[in-house]
Amino acid sequence: MATEAIITDTVLMGILVVLAMVIIYLIVREVRIMKTANRTIELELEKDKLKLLKQHEESKVFPFTRLSPEQTAEIRSVEDDNSSLETNIYAKEKLIETRLTRLENLVKTRKLDNLLGNIQEQEKQVK
Repeated sequence: MATEAIITDTVLMGILVVLAMVIIYLIVREVRIMKTANRTIELELEKDKLKLLKQHEESKVFPFTRLSPEQTAEIRSVEDDNSSLETNIYAKEKLIETRLTRLENLVKTRKLDNLLGNIQEQEKQVK
């Protein structure tokens, strides 16, 4: 009598389930690798685009090496003057804004005081 291999239905079903899980795992893995590879290629393309744009912009910029030290010193002094003027302008604008709000508040206070006075007079006349 030869030894017979007995494979039951549950063992066969278990082997099929494990095989199906392995196939699903491989499919999911390939999809993830595919997406990652596509994204990597897109990022490299974007980096190349940025490099080209940077090179193009650098070629547009007028190099300061052609300017003499006196010219750069004049440019710096004018820039410093501009920044100090901007600071003074901002300070004056802020001062004007605060004074206007104070004036508006004083006007509101006076109006409210006048209204209260009128209301008190009206109350006295009614009584």
